[in-house]
Formats: sequence, structure tokens, C-alpha cells
Amino acid sequence: MTQHPIGVAIIGDGLMAKEHSMALRNVAPVFGAAPVEPRLSLIVHPDPARAEAAARRYGVERWSTSWQKAIDDPGIGLVDIVTPNSFHREVAVAAARAGKHIWCEKPLGLTLEDAEEMTRAAEAAGIVTMTGFTYLHNPGIALARRMVEAGELGEIFSFSGFFSADTMIDPEVPFTWRTDRSRAGGGALSDLGSHMISLARHVLGPVSRVAGLSRTVVEERTDAEGVRRRVDNDDHTQALLRFENGAMGTMQASRVQTGRAFEVSFVLTGTKGAIRFSQQQSHLLEVSLDSDGLDTHGFRTIELGPEHGHFGALWPMSGINVGLHELKIFEAWELLQAIREGRPAKPDFHEALMIERTISAIERSAADDGAWQSVG
Repeated sequence: MTQHPIGVAIIGDGLMAKEHSMALRNVAPVFGAAPVEPRLSLIVHPDPARAEAAARRYGVERWSTSWQKAIDDPGIGLVDIVTPNSFHREVAVAAARAGKHIWCEKPLGLTLEDAEEMTRAAEAAGIVTMTGFTYLHNPGIALARRMVEAGELGEIFSFSGFFSADTMIDPEVPFTWRTDRSRAGGGALSDLGSHMISLARHVLGPVSRVAGLSRTVVEERTDAEGVRRRVDNDDHTQALLRFENGAMGTMQASRVQTGRAFEVSFVLTGTKGAIRFSQQQSHLLEVSLDSDGLDTHGFRTIELGPEHGHFGALWPMSGINVGLHELKIFEAWELLQAIREGRPAKPDFHEALMIERTISAIERSAADDGAWQSVG
């Protein structure tokens, strides 16, 4: 594969900057070559000490305190946005207008209106966009979707999904940008639930109507200056989903789920079979099919392997767990391949906007005591 270099500017210096830089550096070792060669050219943070430290840590050539440097630099072809959500729109719209490809962490925008503006700008510019719904790249999800499309589960009528964590059950966990609606937008629903909506849409298609309830369990937290602040987004949200194909579903997103350090899972049920998936057992997919026969009723375990998704790029044998860092490499591969081929990446800004519309409808429902809302 002939490589063509592309300069990358990472906007932000936190955990996802670490994740993205690792992914971009490891595409070539994992896949043998990168579709285009990503060069970590610039990293940006408004604090010069943090920007310089991030450049050293992540192996980036240069640093700056201004994201505008990335927009103005003709050597930058890909802008990688890993900032708090409140900065996504401004950076993405400017990058799109400058004709630069964009990789943006989820959720797409602080608000639905931001997401719509970002998508319009990207589509008008004809650039490649990617949004960070990492779990979609799991080999088990590739197999689940293949089985649904082949009709092996029959008519799908039920989806039940969970993204549960206990990261904020302790009231002493400090107030951060994630608990501030002005910087994060939604809470557990937007941060965690968006992943579950992305998975539901991927295997079942669009959601038409929703009904949701939300609660802020820990209503106040102390910020870095010792000031008590009100948490104004949700800690825990549950929703009912009605899909366009007639299937029904339930979804839970929680950052205060005692006993669940980190759980991403779903059950998909049809008239001829069912699937159970858990990211914590990401080398497995549990399947029950009517064709297995009554004498073997129940779920059986499929050990995922090289024939499923991009698993074979990592391992030549089956049954080895695939972690989040590795899924991010698959995500980076998809983005770079889309850039090389001049096609939309999956999932792009348009898909992320559809997820944002679903989130917005759930929030409207929760504000109206769970009344059903159309996604639109």
C-alpha cells in the first residue's frame, strides 16, 4: 500500500488525546501499513505548560496554545477534536470551512443545534468526518449485524442495552466539566447513552419515538477551588425506544451504578434467535438460535476470531479479548481508509447527528415526565 502523509493536529491534551495518539501511531503496526501516513504535527491546549508537556508525552512535533494555528497551517490535513464538548462546534466548523478532515469525539456537539451546524459545514465542504463511537468497531458487533442482515435471528422485536458505570457514585468525586451542562451538555445520557444509541441504530436501524426519565443523584459537588457547585445534568437515565422497523427497546445510561465499574452490554431478540454482547467479554458473542434445536436450548458462546471484523489484524487465533485501545486503532484505520478512498467514514457526522436527535428527544421526554417524543 502506497502511503501518503497527512498532518494531524490534536486539539486537547487529556485522556482522549492519549487514546487518539496511540491509535494513530499503531495503525501501521497493526494493519501492516496505514492507508495514509498520519503525522502527529501539532497539539493544542490554552495552557502552554500543558501543551508542551502533551507534545512530549504523545510524541507530537509541535505545540500551540491556539487551535486557530491548526486551521491556518497548510500542512495540517486532519483536525482531531478531543476537547470538552463546548468547543466542538467552533473548531469543527472552522476546520470544515478550511477543507480539513475532522475526527471528533462524541457526542458531536454541546447541543443539537451545534451538531446540526457542524454537519452542515462538513457536508458543504465535502470533507471526511469521523465521530468516536468506538464500540461500533468491535468484531462482535460486526458479527451481530451480519447475523441480523442475514435473517438468522428472524424479525427483531426487542433490544435492551446498558452502559453503566460507578465513576461518580461517590459524592466526594469533584465537580468537573462533565457535570457542567454549559461545557458538557448532557450527563450520563449524552456521555454514555450516546454509545448505546449508536449500537442500537447500528444493529436495528433508526429510532422513531422515545420516552425517558432522568435523575441527578448527587446534586452538588465541590470544584477544584473548593466551591460547592450544582450538578445540572443527569447522573442516570432510562428510556424506552420504538424503532422505525417496529422493534421496541430499553436503554439505561448511568454514571452512578453501584456494583458496575464499567458495563457496556445489550441483548437483541428476534423470532428465530437472540444475541447477548458485553464489551467486558469482548472476545465472545453469545447466540441462541431456534435452528440449534430444543435439546440444546439456551445461549452458546462464539469465540470471536480472525474471520470477524478486524480481529485478524490483531491476532491469528480466536478467543483473545479486544480492549478499547485496540478498538480505537480500528476506528483510526476506518478514518484513514475513508480519507484515502474519498468516501464517508463510518460513523460520520451525519450518523452522529441522528444520535444527537435521539438524545434530544429523550431529554425532552424526561423534562415532560416521560411523555413520548418523536425523534424527528
